[in-house]
Amino acid sequence: MRQMAAIVAGGSRIALLESIKVPTMVIHGADDPLIPLAAGEDTAATIPGARLEVISGMGHDLPEGLVSRFIELILQFTDSLEQRV
Repeated sequence: MRQMAAIVAGGSRIALLESIKVPTMVIHGADDPLIPLAAGEDTAATIPGARLEVISGMGHDLPEGLVSRFIELILQFTDSLEQRV
């Protein structure tokens, strides 16, 4: 309840997201009961050039069992940036 109240009270972040100028990867749980996947998709679509990674079975937490998956995604993402330079 507190997280939802904070989200609502924070207002729109569209202009801030659109102003991001650094490479960005959005990681979102496919089964997030608090923030729907559509919101993660919208966030990634709003940030110029952002990459979206959806984790099946993940909710609104960062389970220890997925740490290696997060590391793999981050390393792949940073490696792709190095190849662009």
